[in-house]
Amino acid sequence: MAKAVPGATLPVLRFSGGHTALGRTMGAYRRRQIVSAVEIAHEVLASEGTDDATLRAQIEPYLEFAERYTPGALRELEGLASGADVSFETLFRLNCFESRPPGSAFLWSRPDRPTPDPVPSLDPDIADTGVPRSLDAVTPTDTDAAPGGCTSIASRSEQGVVVGHTEDSSPENLDGIYLLDATVLSEGSKVANRFSALNYAMSLAGCAAAVNAHGLMIMIDALPDPDRRHGVPRSCVSRVLLDQPSIDDAIELLHQMPRGGGWNYFMVQGHRIVNVETTATTVTVNDATLDGAYAHSNHYLTPEIAERAGDPRPNSIARLGRARELVRPQMDVPDMISALSDRTGYPDSICRERTIAAWVADTGARTVRVCWGEPDEATWTKFAY
Repeated sequence: MAKAVPGATLPVLRFSGGHTALGRTMGAYRRRQIVSAVEIAHEVLASEGTDDATLRAQIEPYLEFAERYTPGALRELEGLASGADVSFETLFRLNCFESRPPGSAFLWSRPDRPTPDPVPSLDPDIADTGVPRSLDAVTPTDTDAAPGGCTSIASRSEQGVVVGHTEDSSPENLDGIYLLDATVLSEGSKVANRFSALNYAMSLAGCAAAVNAHGLMIMIDALPDPDRRHGVPRSCVSRVLLDQPSIDDAIELLHQMPRGGGWNYFMVQGHRIVNVETTATTVTVNDATLDGAYAHSNHYLTPEIAERAGDPRPNSIARLGRARELVRPQMDVPDMISALSDRTGYPDSICRERTIAAWVADTGARTVRVCWGEPDEATWTKFAY
């Protein structure tokens, strides 16, 4: 179960400096968890006969795209490997979900603990959601925790938007998740960008929930992309979105960048609520500002993409259905915390054993609350942005 010690608050890492130094600081901060993940990945690669040359060939096309389009994010990933003292190539492979060869094992599970593709789809090899799987994952039974995924909810009022997000993953990832408060100075520049982000031990910032100094907030819902291809890894795309000043700029970047895969980007800023479903080749924008209430989980709502992506996870349908029952305009922060704590339909509930952290923000007050573990029994902490 994803429960922190009673009264424990989400760990916070604060940083100011350049891209490479940020990565090194993150790597040193979560070295134990990163080393463990890389060791497991090495076991999986060895069991498949993947040597260093083969691994390099798998990631090389994505490295080239990352170097060209997201060099700052790549410097951070290099720093992450350096700070944790692990192989950069293996860590890049862990962060580049698109580079997994069709039919090969996921790197999150040891060879004696096979992890099935999490989504029944037309082609499970290309419908990779890009979320860490459990290290002990097996086919769920009636009593097992449902597979990973996240739920995002937003409600607008005259004062602004209250937004909530559950970060759902393997309960083992509870140990490594933290809040990153970073001010990043680009090399050769005096321009700094500040953001706060929920972050996994081995990941770039931007892969969960985050807000920058411009008030641009982005929540990620993993999706089974049917269009995976060579391009910028989605983890790098999510990181550079945090450098954008507005929702419109973030959407323009998504249109312009050759992406290797797609996620759902749930964007909030000021009074605006905009949801963006992407694949590697498509960008579908749904402005929900006038509706005043919106929710999303882990399956495509765009009909044309949904048809190609195959059947969604039953737990994603259940969570979205319940979120739509709960969300309404004019919700306040306690209302949103209550929604994220809802256990109706357990184990396919919004709050469940795979909820390792949660995020509630109020754009009118420019505040964010975060908790460590399942939100119904967690201790929340508040910060301003």
